Amino acid sequence: MNRLLIASCFISLIIAEPMSLKLSGSYYGRRGNLDYHYYTGSFSISKYGHIQFGSLALPDTEFLFAADRAKSTYDNDPYEDDGSAILKVDLFANQTFSPFIFAEWKFDSLYALDSRTNIGAGGKYRFGPHFSISYAALYEQEQYTGDSTHTLLYRHSFRPKYKRKFESLGLFMDWQIFYKPQFDDTNKYLLKNILVFSFQTFHDALTLDISYQYEFNSKYELNDVVKSYTYAYDDSLVEYGYDGWYYNLEEYQNVHGTDPDYVYTLDSDEDIMKADIFYKPEDYTVSIGLTFSF
Repeated sequence: MNRLLIASCFISLIIAEPMSLKLSGSYYGRRGNLDYHYYTGSFSISKYGHIQFGSLALPDTEFLFAADRAKSTYDNDPYEDDGSAILKVDLFANQTFSPFIFAEWKFDSLYALDSRTNIGAGGKYRFGPHFSISYAALYEQEQYTGDSTHTLLYRHSFRPKYKRKFESLGLFMDWQIFYKPQFDDTNKYLLKNILVFSFQTFHDALTLDISYQYEFNSKYELNDVVKSYTYAYDDSLVEYGYDGWYYNLEEYQNVHGTDPDYVYTLDSDEDIMKADIFYKPEDYTVSIGLTFSF
């Protein structure tokens, strides 16, 4: 994947002349009763118009490479760690219909997602100057924390998009929704809602960006996936001469005559650890920051 990112950047620099570059970043820190540090950054390289690949000319084409990364520490321990990258070529981008291809990569530690790689192709249909709908077929490879193997699957991707610039307000609005069900089971899907407002500041190259992002992963709604465990406690075991804390599976079976009816795992001493936190299917993010374009 690192090779893909490096190659993408290299290709961008070759073909994007002139090109548009956007950089943004932020830091939040607090020390004292809470020791928390959060860093985030992103960039994008894009070109709109005529693109030349050797002897191949692509008129009215959009080329985009973008990446972002966020990390944080809590009491000096790693906490959040997520990032993504996308490489996209959109042919005849400003026409009524435009085909496109793209490759995308993502990871998110809070979602237990070690990696998700998409390669897709599709088309976009424009309804007037502000609204469009696109469809793509995706080949996807993903891996979650605790799973030693990659899962290979195919998805549909439907995306309505509303993009508009309000000159009198100095405001640019970009709203898009991604719905990605699996080919073989539509109950298994990803959903993402992205809404961005960009306000013009005192300098043309500097904008104030306010963004809202909602993500839904049906994996965590259809299955209880454990995020953390804690040692189990059972008052009834004390009555039978056992210590209520750190009891093992054999002790529980002797008293109740069956296995526990909750989600659990065993530590190295066969003591029962009960699931206390499960991954949630929904995730919300709100951010405010500055973007510099040149």
